Amino acid sequence: MQLLWTVLVSGLVIALGLALVLRWLGAAGLPVPLYSRAPDSARCPVSRDESVRVFLLALLFRLVIFVVVGLFTCLVLYPDSGPDAALWIWKRWDALHYVNLAELGYSGYMEDGKHLFLVFFPLYPWLMRLVSALTGNTMAAGLLISFLCYAGGCVYLYKLTAWELDRRAARRAVLFLSVFPYAFFFGGIMTESLFLLTTAAGLWYIRRHRWWLAGSIGILAAMTRMHGILLVGAAAAELVENRGGFDWKEIGRRLPALLLPVLGTLVYLLLNWRVSGDPFAFTVMQEHWSQGFCWISDTLWYVLQNALSYPTEAVRYQLWIPTILLFPVFFALAVYARKRFRSMYTLYGFVYLVLNYSLSWLLSAGRYLSCALPFFLFTAALTERRRWLTILIAAGMSIGFLVMLYGYLTGGQIM
Repeated sequence: MQLLWTVLVSGLVIALGLALVLRWLGAAGLPVPLYSRAPDSARCPVSRDESVRVFLLALLFRLVIFVVVGLFTCLVLYPDSGPDAALWIWKRWDALHYVNLAELGYSGYMEDGKHLFLVFFPLYPWLMRLVSALTGNTMAAGLLISFLCYAGGCVYLYKLTAWELDRRAARRAVLFLSVFPYAFFFGGIMTESLFLLTTAAGLWYIRRHRWWLAGSIGILAAMTRMHGILLVGAAAAELVENRGGFDWKEIGRRLPALLLPVLGTLVYLLLNWRVSGDPFAFTVMQEHWSQGFCWISDTLWYVLQNALSYPTEAVRYQLWIPTILLFPVFFALAVYARKRFRSMYTLYGFVYLVLNYSLSWLLSAGRYLSCALPFFLFTAALTERRRWLTILIAAGMSIGFLVMLYGYLTGGQIM
């Protein structure tokens, strides 16, 4: 049975990946059979005033969620607690480690004499330490960074979608992003909002062919999460498709800008070296967290088995069932988008999805996918002139959002 599963899943993944690569090669001018050109972009510009409105509305949404959660925490969950419960309720799972890293530093925060927390990328805790000098509270600093980065990320997603589709689609994309069942992490002490901002900004400037600015932002994305380095691939795909072929002279001229995100990864390796004496110490520390590479069909196999028979029923519904259900939904969106969008979106989205589902112990698939920006663009396109589908998806996501948020606040295995 597992062999059949491996053949089926691997075949589908490889087939889609190959189709996306061939389509990109076709866009680069090579004679690829059955190649079809992506529809032209709408190129709908967004004014500064409109961007400010999107930013303020997104920030207001985050503040409303924070206030509602704070009231729920202080009045229902912990009625005898003080108002600071509105802050520490968000200090769960990885958030605890980010707070400690910001306060103690990578050298000072250890467990069993080991630097186990080198697996966490540095930009977010470094920003928390910086902002806490203004807020006087590390948790408040983390939340403020998340609120502002989320609002900024929504602006870039809005501009990106309006450029490719139109303003109505842009509103739908931001709506779907905001009510995605795991989008509450954008308002927590996590890296999601920072990665959202750096990725959305990076993709926007790649699409506008502002290579040096895109590469500079890519440095920040790569210092936030390992997947930030994928912006190099997105930029390369866009450069070749835009030139209509492999213009090696142009590629060589732009290569330094395209490779800038690698500097972010080098900063992370340097941090590992300074703290432990080994630039790749994080690979050893990952073993403590049961993390490592696992072929995607094997990951999906054990996720499926846990979804069907994990001993703790609550964990099945909180963790494993959502994880196995999300993959076919996102995979189907990638199939839908394969001929409708430029390769910078389809290839980036595909690789992002596959890498997230290639972990030896996948506990945070939903949280990771909240930053899979091309898929919200794809969903906005899917719902064009389908108001009923927009309502259905938004309503379903909103219910999932409330269920997952409640589970998170009450100590569920939602991380």
